Amino acid sequence: MDDTFRAMAENDYELDEIANQLAYENFQFYDCENDIAEEFGYDPDDMEDEDWDKLWEQTSEGDYYHYTIEEFEGDDEEWEEYDGEIYGKGE
Repeated sequence: MDDTFRAMAENDYELDEIANQLAYENFQFYDCENDIAEEFGYDPDDMEDEDWDKLWEQTSEGDYYHYTIEEFEGDDEEWEEYDGEIYGKGE
């Protein structure tokens, strides 16, 4: 579940915001909330809205998704060869 994304930002705050959003989207993509429900003794397939509300009163999604930011250490040529999405660029 450890995915790597590239991002460009004007400052550290903006980069942190991008990283947090990507971590949350990754968390949702892998349905991690179901793992949390099971950890608390629920069956996610049988949960009603009020069950989810009770669960989120006991814990927070933010306790379960994390990220690290690493500075790119390659050269310009390596950066230009990257053909994936660069988050934050042009937004």
